[in-house]
Amino acid sequence: MKTTIVPAQITTVEDKIAGNLTFTQLLLMIAPIFLGGAIYAFFPPIIKFSILKTIIVILLTIISMTLAIRIKGRLILEWIIIKSRYNKRPQFYTFNKNDTYLRNTNIQAENESEQKTIIEKVHEKSKIPALPKLVRIEHMLTDPKADFHFKTNKRGGLNVHIKEI
Repeated sequence: MKTTIVPAQITTVEDKIAGNLTFTQLLLMIAPIFLGGAIYAFFPPIIKFSILKTIIVILLTIISMTLAIRIKGRLILEWIIIKSRYNKRPQFYTFNKNDTYLRNTNIQAENESEQKTIIEKVHEKSKIPALPKLVRIEHMLTDPKADFHFKTNKRGGLNVHIKEI
């Protein structure tokens, strides 16, 4: 029987809205218009022309147009986000064998006899219970009379066979 691979759904393709521009690029290009209107309306002198307002709007336009440029299939905005996430994570891993993870650190006693009893209780709790099934399986595997082997099928499955002779 011939098997064929069905391709997965491709979700990495962005939709083009206008020409060769994506939705994110259009938002980045339209944002200075709305921000410029807000600056013109709310910064003093209110609803009057000012050179400072014009400079701020021009800088916002240059920054947003720069962020909308696509390099190697990604926007510069995405590259900045990727780089900032990379720089935020730890650069070195320091192994500490004295770490308190999964250790019982709240053992405190006033005298030595209490410490010994507490330590004995902790050791009793940490003992592994008897595992008769695993022991039985181990005896079956180490028995020279038993025939123990693995078989794989055509699809990569693994079958374990234990036979007594």
